[in-house]
Amino acid sequence: MIELIASIYIILIGIAMLCMWFLLLLKREVPDLKTKPTQIFFHLIAEFLTSIMLIIGGIGYIMNQPWGVAIFFIAVGMAIYSTINAAGFYGELKDWPMFITLIVFTFISLLITSLIVLIEYQVL
Repeated sequence: MIELIASIYIILIGIAMLCMWFLLLLKREVPDLKTKPTQIFFHLIAEFLTSIMLIIGGIGYIMNQPWGVAIFFIAVGMAIYSTINAAGFYGELKDWPMFITLIVFTFISLLITSLIVLIEYQVL
């Protein structure tokens, strides 16, 4: 059951990340495109790769594919890094609702992956 919940969770996070960036780019609300074009270019690559890995990992895990489990854990690690990094960005802006949301996503991701590992290795 936890595997299904985790898979759906990371697929939704991946889709949400893609949608957020597409909307921000469409609305031209990424000021770093002009001020820090190289930095934001590589940041966007990292965000899009994370999103795609989350979606693929979630689908593979739901389908009980061996590669799905590996990609699931890699993708969740990428997402944890991304949410911590983004929390710092929004914390600097004093955007507390977004900051708290990202911290919550980080803890949920850590909790889910920890539970899966503990169950898989029969610690729980």
